Order: sequence, then C-alpha cells, then structure tokens
Amino acid sequence: MMKVYQYVPGWTVACISPYVSKLANYLRMVGHPFELVPQDLSRLQEDAPRGKLPYIIDDDGGKVADSNEIIAYHKAKYGDKLDAGLTREEKAVSLAWMRLIDEHLYWSGVIQPRWRMDSGWETYVPIICGGATEIPAEVREALDAFRVHIRDEFVHQGMGLKTDEEVLETFKTDVDAMEDFLHHKSFFMGPNPTSIDAAVFSILTHTIESPFAWPGRDYIRGKRSFVDYVARMRERFDLDFGTAPGAEAA
Repeated sequence: MMKVYQYVPGWTVACISPYVSKLANYLRMVGHPFELVPQDLSRLQEDAPRGKLPYIIDDDGGKVADSNEIIAYHKAKYGDKLDAGLTREEKAVSLAWMRLIDEHLYWSGVIQPRWRMDSGWETYVPIICGGATEIPAEVREALDAFRVHIRDEFVHQGMGLKTDEEVLETFKTDVDAMEDFLHHKSFFMGPNPTSIDAAVFSILTHTIESPFAWPGRDYIRGKRSFVDYVARMRERFDLDFGTAPGAEAA
C-alpha cells in the first residue's frame, strides 16, 4: 500500500500541513488506497527528499516528494481519473488556481494565524504536540525556535513584510476571487470534480474549520458557497478524516 508521510492530524483535516491534506484528498478522490504515516521529525532531513512533507513511498517502493509532483506522478503511472476531460485552457486555469492556493493563500490564510499571531501560536503548539496539555520545556523551546524560522520565511516570501491588517486584506481578496470563480458550480472547475478540488477542499478545511480565532476565519466562514461546497465534497467522496486534537465545530 502507498505510504504518505505526514506530520500530525488536526481538527477535521488529514494533517496540519495543507499540502499533505491536499494529497490525501486527491488519493481518496481517485480511490487509491494509502496509509498516512507519521514522519519521525528527527529524521526529516535524511528521509524526506528536500526535507519537507509530504513524500510517498509507492506500492513498488519508489519515493516521490512534493504534493503536486506526487499527483503528477500518480496521473502518469495510474491514469488521470479526474482531469482527462479538461481542455488545455481549463488545465491552465486550474494550474493558476493551484499556484494561488499553494503559494499565496497558504501564507495569508495558514502561516499568518498559526505562526505569526501569538494567540494562534498558543493554540497551535498543543496541536503540533498531538493534543498534549503539558509541553516539556525542551520541546517548547525547540518549537519556539522553529517558529522564528517560519516567521523569517514569512518575511523573505514578502507576505510577512505586510501589517496584520494588510495580510487580512490580501487574504480577503484571494478568498473573494475563489468565491467569484466557484459561483454556483458544483465543483471548482464545473459540474464534475477535478484535481484542483483536492487543493480547494484542503485550504477551505484548513481555514473555515480551523481552531485559530482570527478575522480571516470569520470572513471565510461567512461564504455560504464555500460551506456548501465543503459539505458537497464530503458527501461525494470519503473525505472525513475524523476529529483530531484541536477540533472545533465550524
């Protein structure tokens, strides 16, 4: 069985990483059996290509990294069950949305509330630690040091140079664009689900259903089309990963 290496689960998502969650969603959508395997973080640099998650060990023992590259690999090896019917133009549009979600909305909607905001960080630490109520001092010290590293990446990416208010407005702009594009469609690209839905569902469950109280969560929760879309995706596919430490009802 394919093994997907992850961090830890959280609230209703497969993993606290939206990229791991996206891959898990995709594999569920195409019906490929897989096992989510917690990564030994002390060996992350040795085990994971590029030192990041997700990566997979395929049924035949092959190792592939990066959620988008794994999905492309899966399509090439097992067939493209979701996107074969898209036109070249639709595939280009889908790729553009994937880039917005992965490389822009990720920073404003995931890094900002979890890693930059102090209140979000205090909520996040127990989730990272598997729901532990007491965090050993040495673990807390290591996590706080890693937080500094992530916040530095936030600045180097450019989003972290903005004020909290400016990041929120950036988040709202992206969310509004997604809402306008989804409009009254059943799925993101039209009446049929495609691979971009794995990413859209991931970012929505990582924001709408997250336990991080911040104005962005309140804003996106007010989008009825998104709430209905999440319910529709869960009904169509087996995307219920259960309730994990840190869960909060949306």
